[in-house]
This record gives sequence, C-alpha cells and structure tokens, in this order.
Amino acid sequence: MRAKTPKTDVTTRLLGTFKQLISEGTLAPGARLPAEREMASTLRVSRGSLRQVLKMLEVMGVVSQRVGDGTYLNGAAPAILAEPMEFLILLDGISFQELMDARLIVEPELAARAAERATPGRIASLRESLSRMQASGADHEALIAEDLRFHRTIFQMADNRVCSLMFSIVHELLHNLMAITSQMVDLDHTVKLHTRIYSAIRKGDAGEARSRMHTHLADAKGLLLRSQEAKRQLKLGDRFAKLSLAR
Repeated sequence: MRAKTPKTDVTTRLLGTFKQLISEGTLAPGARLPAEREMASTLRVSRGSLRQVLKMLEVMGVVSQRVGDGTYLNGAAPAILAEPMEFLILLDGISFQELMDARLIVEPELAARAAERATPGRIASLRESLSRMQASGADHEALIAEDLRFHRTIFQMADNRVCSLMFSIVHELLHNLMAITSQMVDLDHTVKLHTRIYSAIRKGDAGEARSRMHTHLADAKGLLLRSQEAKRQLKLGDRFAKLSLAR
C-alpha cells in the first residue's frame, strides 16, 4: 500500500471535515460557505490545500463556485458524499483518462453480457432512452441524462451489482466532461453510436454488442483527449498574451 504524503493527509482531513459538517446539518444545501481566507484560518490549513479540496468538491458536484459571489453547497451534496468510492478516486489522483480506460476495459464486456441476458422490459428501457436522446435537440443536459440512463440500463442487464455500482459512479464523475464532449459532435453522431449498441443487444448478439460498445467508448476517449488538448492550447495562448502585454 502506498504511504500517504502529508499533502494527502491534509486533503483527507479536509474532505472528512466537509463530509461531517454536511451530514450533521451544519452546512445545509444552498448555504454559502465562509470566505476562503476565513475557512483556511479556522481549519488551520493553507489556502492552497483548501482551494484544492474545494475544486475536488466542485468536480463531484458537491459545491458550486460563483465568480465574485462565493462558494455554495449544492442540493445533492448529502447524497453525493454518501458514496465513499468517489472520495477514493479523487484522493488517489486518478485522471479522467484512466477512468475512460477503465470503461474501455470493462464496459464492452458488460454490453456483451447484457445482450445475453436482455429482457423485453430492459430492451424497452434502452429504446426509450434512445428516443429521448434523439429528441433532446440542443438540450445537452437532457442528452447527458439519457446517455447515463442508457448505460445504467446496460449495467443492470449485465446483472452484476458490483460493476453496476462502480461504473454508475465513474459515469457521474465524468458528467462535467460529457457536458463538454457532447458539444464537440452533432447529435446524430452520438445517437448513431448508441443505436448500434442497442441493435446488437436487442438481437442478442454478444460479440457485436461488445464491439459496438468498444467503438463508442474509443470515440468518447478521443473526444476527451481533443478537449483536453484544446484547453491546454487555450491556456498556452492566454499565457503568451499576458507575457506580451507585460513587455
């Protein structure tokens, strides 16, 4: 087992403190958190450590940081913090690319199992999610919600509760990235990939379901890498601009 560094210990303690404050009701959904300087002083940690934890909580959907207004606790915070696996993923510094790799390793096999164990009711649920994806239009939140529901149905069809729990959490952690990548391609592209998975499962063809899911996830990973490179280039451009102005 890896030994924890002092920085990791501080992060663990801060996350535990926030979890306790929320679970006991001291911090209620919708509440505005104290100013960063005040919190750091009260908790006896550096502002850098506190800022890192707040960013983690923002990625998880626990808090929202509003520019010029402060940090607020989201309504779903108590439910999110009830999932310890999300903390473990964030504390170990697992990257979004590693999460996508995990999906590529496991989810094609779950799709194959789903094809072998499909029931008329679950196939109807997949078809309903697919129809709602097609009808989402420019509503990216609706598209993402149905995308997540589509995959959760496949997990349920595969009939393995461990995988269902684990990968439902992985999907939620990728929610913010899905909001970005869903806008990088047109709706028809997304629907087409999901339709192929649905058709394979409906036919009961495990091999095709496995292949179609792998193609979909490889495409999603490619979009993720493109979005990260675009962000890197944007930051680099901003940095060059600032250096030029400073001369």
